[in-house]
Amino acid sequence: MIEAVGLTAQVGAFALRDVTFAVPKGRYGVLIGPVGSGKTTLLETIAGIVPQRAGTLTLDGADMTNAPPERRRLGLVYQRGYLFPHLSVEENIAYGAPDGATALEVSKRLGADALEGRPVGSLSGGERQLVALARALAMRPLALLLDEPFSALDPRRRAEMRRQVRAIHREWRITVLQVTHDFAEAGLLGDLAILIDQGRVLQQGAPDAVFRRPASPYIAEFLGAENVFAGQVRVLGDAPPDWIEGESAALARGYRAIEFRTGSLTIYTVGDATPGPAYAVVRAGEVVLSREPHALSARNRFPGRIVDIATLGALTRVTIDIEGTPLVAALTTRSAEELEVAPGLEVYASFKAMAVHLC
Repeated sequence: MIEAVGLTAQVGAFALRDVTFAVPKGRYGVLIGPVGSGKTTLLETIAGIVPQRAGTLTLDGADMTNAPPERRRLGLVYQRGYLFPHLSVEENIAYGAPDGATALEVSKRLGADALEGRPVGSLSGGERQLVALARALAMRPLALLLDEPFSALDPRRRAEMRRQVRAIHREWRITVLQVTHDFAEAGLLGDLAILIDQGRVLQQGAPDAVFRRPASPYIAEFLGAENVFAGQVRVLGDAPPDWIEGESAALARGYRAIEFRTGSLTIYTVGDATPGPAYAVVRAGEVVLSREPHALSARNRFPGRIVDIATLGALTRVTIDIEGTPLVAALTTRSAEELEVAPGLEVYASFKAMAVHLC
């Protein structure tokens, strides 16, 4: 378990301020945030490299607030994969391992055994990361701190390392906290996502909840939400929405039908928002495009005109102008081809009321 309460630290002019979070024992936490937000500083503070100025830090149930780094039983892997230059690859991996068998097992599972015997200076950036990962895991740490540990690996090796690290984490019940800028990686690996910016925790929770229900428009845009609208909320009533089938009392549960107006759009959703200014977030993947106004279950349906198309491999993003308001839809490139999307094409954009998140 890694638990920080009110953690505060200072590095030059930068400060971590009142950082509070907990990664339960044996779980995998991912730390996300913009460049310069304090992610590496937070890992170094947990590791005892950067001294705390305030707050408490608990590791596996023991108070480590004032403990030196060597007592914390942590494995730390930096993005640059810092290794001992005077040791060979094999000696680096064995350093700190409880026995040779553990070092050999980890080395083989990560594929680092193929690099043994080579001097550290001959390794590529990706190979250095691989050896640094093996060294940290061979220690059998209580917790593992990873700072962009896969960034220098090629896509095939990166996917394999994710699988192996996740498998070892589960088998040994190691608590992990990993810094990543890859949102897909955060969703694949993480049990808990912690979003940090300017030295403060802005939001934390299950990755799917953080990505789908951002706490602010700033977080929504940082996490890649393509459609973030400023507008006004109007509560339509306490009764459950008339477009949802089911028994009324069970559906209500404090949620109400809501009308959200932004520019030329009137969007319907469900929630517990208060009337007045707010933001609505709609993920591009929730928007469905069609050539005809089919009878769909989606409450929100708008005619518009395609103004931009951006294709990257198997994914195509289409921007539709709806009476002066842009709306982005994400669909597979194959679906885009079947729809014959093109600039100027008149289409219908639809999304369900439950796809709208207000913040």
